[in-house]
Amino acid sequence: MGRPKYIITPPDGSFARRWVEAKLANPAWLGSERSYVAYQDLSARCETAAELNAWCEQWLDASHWRQLKNAVRAARKRARGDDTISVTLSRKAWGILSYWAERDGGTLSSVIEQRLGAPAEQ
Repeated sequence: MGRPKYIITPPDGSFARRWVEAKLANPAWLGSERSYVAYQDLSARCETAAELNAWCEQWLDASHWRQLKNAVRAARKRARGDDTISVTLSRKAWGILSYWAERDGGTLSSVIEQRLGAPAEQ
């Protein structure tokens, strides 16, 4: 049995709507003619999370749904105020950190904090 389909919930509705509107501002996202019609449809009928979900069912493909889901997940994380920051690593740096994280049974962050953190005071 497959994984259940993603559903936009009321707490996520406002963020999801803003994300969709921002994406539709780029005509290349769905194609110029399609983006215009999709935006008109969005403006005319989407007031609730359930209506937005129905709109997404009609207009978004699997790739767009995945993008939306990832954006909502990131927004939730930011809203929680997690003490995190995102960085871009080279594949080699990621490989090195991954090796040590697996060896130590930790995370990439724990490797950096434990192995590369400030030296202990003596």
